[in-house]
Amino acid sequence: MANTYADTVLLEARLWQDDNVGKKFERRREMSKVTPVFLDGQKYVADVEKIKQAETQATSIMYLKQKDYTPITAKTCSPDGETGGSGKQSITWAKRGFEVKHELKKYAGNELKAMEAFAYNLYEGEASFWLQATGMEAIQIAYLEANRSQINGISAGNQSRNTWNGAADYFVEVANANRNRFYDYVQSDMILNNYSDVLWDVHNSWWRSDINYYSNQASANNVNTQFQFSPNSVGSFELAPSNLISPATYYDSLHYIIPQGGVVMLTWNEMLNREGAVSGDRQWTIAESKFYPGIFFDVFIKSGCSDTTANGGGTQDKVIDFEYILNYSLSKQPTVTAGDNPIYKYQILST
Repeated sequence: MANTYADTVLLEARLWQDDNVGKKFERRREMSKVTPVFLDGQKYVADVEKIKQAETQATSIMYLKQKDYTPITAKTCSPDGETGGSGKQSITWAKRGFEVKHELKKYAGNELKAMEAFAYNLYEGEASFWLQATGMEAIQIAYLEANRSQINGISAGNQSRNTWNGAADYFVEVANANRNRFYDYVQSDMILNNYSDVLWDVHNSWWRSDINYYSNQASANNVNTQFQFSPNSVGSFELAPSNLISPATYYDSLHYIIPQGGVVMLTWNEMLNREGAVSGDRQWTIAESKFYPGIFFDVFIKSGCSDTTANGGGTQDKVIDFEYILNYSLSKQPTVTAGDNPIYKYQILST
């Protein structure tokens, strides 16, 4: 039969998770806002819900290739039309998660305290999963670095106020004197790369002070820089700061400029978990992320007997272990040109 007690513990503990003042102080984690950039990309993946609901993990994403049609200059009774084509981009899946233990005798006679403690453990487990120095946000940042574009439309001369640092570096260097118009110049660079609309800026958190300063230099003075933060006919910026990003020596800030939808995180759950399988004291289920609703972990629950006297429990304590696993894939929008990725790295010189 189903492990109904484990089900109840999991449900009731989640109800406690919103009511903890300590999250603001001792239990705070690294401030990082990169995951929304990857989740936003799901809107730009065809059949994303089918990928999530498939019985087996998808191995590729379909896309339509760019096709340049040959111009014609005359009419004919026997036209020979051209057709476009499609392609596939392989995707790779990985697993990452955390484990939480629930010991019953430690809280004997105080069910409310037991639920509060378990809620604390669940929250801390997921907070670590996303936001600790080796968590999912750090993995996403490493993905941006590893997949930065090796091509940029800017060139020497007057086409850009910035400098393309090619070869093995593959980033754009911004002179310190140009930092007050960083977003203005970046948008011009992206136009040369044929991108417009919304651009994400994933950047180190310290850059926030520059954003605050330059966004408040308005038209009433002679150093107006506020204009570059307002949406215009070719696009706008969305900001994603992170304490997990550190500029290299000689640089004040590091930025990954990404056209909206350029990167994506796909998730998937195994059928055994979706079906809620049970085998003795073992159970498979799913649980929704408290940090990002709509993301579901595979949860494996195992009940057993352990000596928990060292933790204030008992010699024969009933212990329930919860394993949370996220099946995920990080990917980017495909392009047919080798090295042309929708992730552009920028660094602003400190002097």
